[in-house]
Amino acid sequence: MLDIYSLFYKNHFEDVSEIKIKFDIFFSAYDDCERTKEIFKDVDSTKKIWLIFPHYSDVKKDSYNKLEYFYNESFEENVYFENIIDNYSITSETKICIDITGFIRPHLVYFIVLLYRNGIKNIDFLYTEPNKYENFENTRFTKDTVFEVSEIPGCSSTLNQKNLKEDLLLIASGYDDKLTQKLIQHYEKIKNKHYLVGFPSLQLDMYQESILKLNKIIGDNKVYNNIDYSPAMDPFGTARKIDSIISTQKPSNIYLCPISTKPHTLGVVLYYLLNYEKQSISLIFPYSRKYKSKTAIGKKRIWMYQFEF
Repeated sequence: MLDIYSLFYKNHFEDVSEIKIKFDIFFSAYDDCERTKEIFKDVDSTKKIWLIFPHYSDVKKDSYNKLEYFYNESFEENVYFENIIDNYSITSETKICIDITGFIRPHLVYFIVLLYRNGIKNIDFLYTEPNKYENFENTRFTKDTVFEVSEIPGCSSTLNQKNLKEDLLLIASGYDDKLTQKLIQHYEKIKNKHYLVGFPSLQLDMYQESILKLNKIIGDNKVYNNIDYSPAMDPFGTARKIDSIISTQKPSNIYLCPISTKPHTLGVVLYYLLNYEKQSISLIFPYSRKYKSKTAIGKKRIWMYQFEF
């Protein structure tokens, strides 16, 4: 049987100069980390656009205002991105690259789905690994409480009636335990919960740190369900693992939530785009409006992923 997820391409580089591709347009989310700023400066692209999210309220405007950027004060991803395609004349022929490193996860999900539904089926993605997170397993990514848990706009294909005994909540779980706790509390009536952890991890110590977080979440909520693994840097392996879990479980409705690494988030989106027309899938997220703009220290490998539908 053909493994569709093996048809996609990935590679890694030690430096952005090793990427011998010139893009038409390059998008990156400004988060004040050196690993995003260095890639933005050195990538070869005709046009480069900083996406400025209001969630990073501690970013000073003078750090990016001499460069081309797109800012919208809306926290809602569907409002934020509504003018992107028209503003930059993006067509199916445009060679797009997106650096996913600094993105707010639901914004990344929405942007990819929006491009896909506008006929843009070929996209390159970059992701730069950090050397470490600033406070190891105690690193906080959000700066305030979760104000709602909801579906990511336009990312739901609910085909079946809710059946809590047969529904599946699948969480790509990472460091941000506050988000995960809110999520499982919101969906507490779904008994079938499955956690996907990044292993191998981006760095050796990151697996232990993420497991410490997950054990605390599971213990606090007295939830003892399935834990599975996929490589933290491999979206295609992640999509394949999600496919395997769902094929075994055969749930009525599937709720997918990406709180893990950005490559895991890509894997969640990929699975959704390849399956939403034939399965009842909702991409969900615990929303916060304030994120720390700088959580990572240093940079290591640069990963490149190519989506071709």
